[in-house]
Amino acid sequence: MSAFLQRLAQVDQALARIEGLVLIGLVTTMTVVVFLQVVCRYFLVQPLHWSEELARYLFVWIALLGAALGVHRHAHFGMDFFFRMLPERWRRFLRLLIYGLMELVVVVLLVQGTGLVRKTAEQLSPAMEIPMGWAYACLPVGAALMGFHLLVIIMHEIGAKPAIP
Repeated sequence: MSAFLQRLAQVDQALARIEGLVLIGLVTTMTVVVFLQVVCRYFLVQPLHWSEELARYLFVWIALLGAALGVHRHAHFGMDFFFRMLPERWRRFLRLLIYGLMELVVVVLLVQGTGLVRKTAEQLSPAMEIPMGWAYACLPVGAALMGFHLLVIIMHEIGAKPAIP
């Protein structure tokens, strides 16, 4: 493996660790916010007007960052019954095709998400009155992370020596 690919793999690993830590923080924050809402609503009879909105935005961020981490870990589901029947060289070709198509979808998500963030940067959220661009920023951030992880996977797949039958 070349020095460049090794360095890229190290950056990929570091990003994945950061994603994992951020996800832990987001899930913890969401859990605390929802717990506080329950306590305030049912025990103090004074609901928090912003908690549901914050929990919703945190959940979407968790979903997109979790998807990026899932790409890094190859954790997304797949149906591989017929895939395993193929010879190795066809499997490799099919993997590259699938990763390429995934990269295309991620690029579209990145471009469209960036446009959405720009359009909503001045709009304020109803309860917390924060710019909606912050809530929608999960789209380009998650897409960029997924795109980077996919790029590393594709480069590794291209650089890997094919198995000899």
